[in-house]
Amino acid sequence: MSKLDGLAFGGTGLAAWSAATLFYAAFGGGLLESAFWFYALNAFAAAATVTFAFQAVARLTHTPRRRRLFPMILFSTPGLVAGALVVSRYAEVMPTGDPVSVGRYGAFLAVTYVAVAASIFERAPHKV
Repeated sequence: MSKLDGLAFGGTGLAAWSAATLFYAAFGGGLLESAFWFYALNAFAAAATVTFAFQAVARLTHTPRRRRLFPMILFSTPGLVAGALVVSRYAEVMPTGDPVSVGRYGAFLAVTYVAVAASIFERAPHKV
């Protein structure tokens, strides 16, 4: 993997985390947390979108399926570090948010990054 590929994975990962966090900041407290099923549906939709971003970069950089562990780590690290900082300073970052929302935001990110990690075990389609 080249340095440019590493920057593509890391930059896209940071952009994906930023988009997910801005989405949660905008709609988390009032809309997403209003009903469990709506929250769960949006968490899985965000996970699918972020996983799609990872898979798109993997395919655009021609990263073989068997060599996607390190790119997945490069993709996820910026979001995990930044997400941990947001969780630790949630009241300062999102002052209008409910204190209970910190756990819900953490779960939102956990679902997202578990989906990205699980996607590296995707098998190649069988050709008929």
